[in-house]
Amino acid sequence: MSVFPGPGAGDLLARARGAIQSGRPAEAEALLAPAVAAAPGNPDAHLLLGLALAGLGRLPESLAQFDRALQARPDHPITLHNRAQSLAGLGRVAEAKADVERALALAPDFDAAWLALGSFTAALGDAPGAERAYRRALALKATNPAAHYNLALLFQGQGRIEEAIAAYRKALAANPGFAAAHNNLGNALRQSGRTPEAVAHYAEALRLDPRMADAYSNYGLALQDLGRITEAAALLERAAALKPDSAPVLNNLGIALFGVNRFVEAETAYRGALALEPRFFEAHNNLGNTLSGQGREEEAMAAYRESIAISPDYADAHSNLGLMLQERGDVDGAIACYERALALRPDHSDALTNEGYLLQEKGRRRDAMALYRRALEANPRSARAAYNLGLAQLCEFEFEEGWERCELRYYTSPPVAVLRPFAMPTFKPEEWGKGHALAVWREQGIGDQLLYATLLPELEERSQPFVFEVDERLIPAFARSHPGWKVTSTREYEAGFAGCDRQISAASLPRLVRRTLESFDRQPQALLRADPVRSAAYRARLAAPRRRVVGISWRSFQPKARGFLQRKKTAPLAAFADLARRPDLTLLDLQYGDTAAEREAFAREPGVRLARLEELDLFNDIDGVLAAVEACDAIVTTSNVAAHYAGALGKRTLLLYPGDNPPFHYWSTDASGRCLWYPSVRIVTGRDLHDWPRLLARAHELLDA
Repeated sequence: MSVFPGPGAGDLLARARGAIQSGRPAEAEALLAPAVAAAPGNPDAHLLLGLALAGLGRLPESLAQFDRALQARPDHPITLHNRAQSLAGLGRVAEAKADVERALALAPDFDAAWLALGSFTAALGDAPGAERAYRRALALKATNPAAHYNLALLFQGQGRIEEAIAAYRKALAANPGFAAAHNNLGNALRQSGRTPEAVAHYAEALRLDPRMADAYSNYGLALQDLGRITEAAALLERAAALKPDSAPVLNNLGIALFGVNRFVEAETAYRGALALEPRFFEAHNNLGNTLSGQGREEEAMAAYRESIAISPDYADAHSNLGLMLQERGDVDGAIACYERALALRPDHSDALTNEGYLLQEKGRRRDAMALYRRALEANPRSARAAYNLGLAQLCEFEFEEGWERCELRYYTSPPVAVLRPFAMPTFKPEEWGKGHALAVWREQGIGDQLLYATLLPELEERSQPFVFEVDERLIPAFARSHPGWKVTSTREYEAGFAGCDRQISAASLPRLVRRTLESFDRQPQALLRADPVRSAAYRARLAAPRRRVVGISWRSFQPKARGFLQRKKTAPLAAFADLARRPDLTLLDLQYGDTAAEREAFAREPGVRLARLEELDLFNDIDGVLAAVEACDAIVTTSNVAAHYAGALGKRTLLLYPGDNPPFHYWSTDASGRCLWYPSVRIVTGRDLHDWPRLLARAHELLDA
């Protein structure tokens, strides 16, 4: 006897089934609910209504309909299978597994039930059992894309990446339009280091499903790996727009924004992720990174400590906290953090790199280089480890490899330097003498511009046409010193470079012309000439019988995040007191910046004298500063721009830094104590000269040598 009276009952079920299969569950419910209420008991009707309700996300109601269907037909495998899906959706996975096992006992060749059994078994932590179930499903239907896909997910979760890749490819062979398989194949390829190939699969996933937020997110992370940071940020912004309630997507967006130095926006993204998931320890750690980038050290350390409190075994947070302690001068605390990170993850590339940097600062450069190499073994794509190793190699005079590794400075996070997007190709060594006009662009500040400009005479000797971009404050000095050179300012570089067909950063020139220690023999004795009229006028004001004029500079103004470096480059003015008391010396203040309070305190010291050219703007009037330096007999300075001014002029200079590890590679010295780059600069350092009083005492002696 038919449950639905009348000849239209079969047609109604067919129409409902068609609506469900076409993705119209609400239409199916509208057809079935009145009929089932009027005449309950038809198992097919209850089964279809359960499917419609499940499609609408109303899982408890769907479960009730499947139960009604099973009351009428207890041993129906399809109903048991669908009931299991609703149970799993409600988190009742063990009951779901029992239902599909019962279905398979009734129908051993039910491939969809084997697939479901694999999923439930995996969710319950039985990976071998899940693999057996998926393989049984594939034995029944070798071209089942879902079975291959689920098996791939299982392999990927176990770290069996190559097997996962093979399984994803089989899923896509069976169903080329399987967007999720393209997305996860991309993830597996990225894990295996094949990021360019992964990118192609993310793009295909998005072509198939333009609203797949996870694919946008993964695509963005892959592009970030490839150094295409701006594109990555755009993709992750799209992912967040599609899925604003996803903490992982917001966290990934923050990572990309941090990579392009959009620290405030990155902070917003991380805080959004934490609002959704307050115990998201990775987001706490990443928030610490962007707070650190803004110079908010205390907040950054609090974020790292919160990450550690939530997940004490999270190595990244220990490493990053160590970096903050390092910047604050707490070397022992920093090393303890790095050691903890490495105890948790011996191959933690960042911790190895950071500890290497500290060892280098303590004068253990060879030990540091060993750690950098370990970091690169752990993560061959670590631009920071490669860059740090390159800098250490330059200090060891291993120039060929060192310069090559320093080219990765653009790809550290955040970047050490910004790679500017010129349309013209980069100049190559084999292009010497090929008639190219070379645009040599500035990368860093005044000091680096002067340093690398010492290589331009070599381009001139090679008859290599060039246009050199400098800070406009340096243009008068270059025009006077090298009237035949083409020099342009940063404001006018586009017009200045208009006739060029090749480009190179000034900081990349050494890679072409300073690849051996012997090549530094070609460094010019002096690069610049000061304004002779101004220099003579200053000399007349400062000179006195039986007194030498010694210019001094003692500070380096670094960003707050580089406080550790600033401490190596900044001496207290009070350390110069003994020099200032010498009757045979006149000390001239060449220090730019707001030093009024320090000078006032210094003036109260008994017997000290410090001359100052009050009308000279020591920051903006660089040509005047060069004239003042030229008016001196010698310069005594820490590692700052004054050393570059003096070196560029060929002025006798004593450059001081504590310990025996230079703050920058270009202050490395051989046994003679002379700077390779500036022949007139003598480096005053040594393991026994580890503080400023000892360094100034040594300078006191050397001025009389």
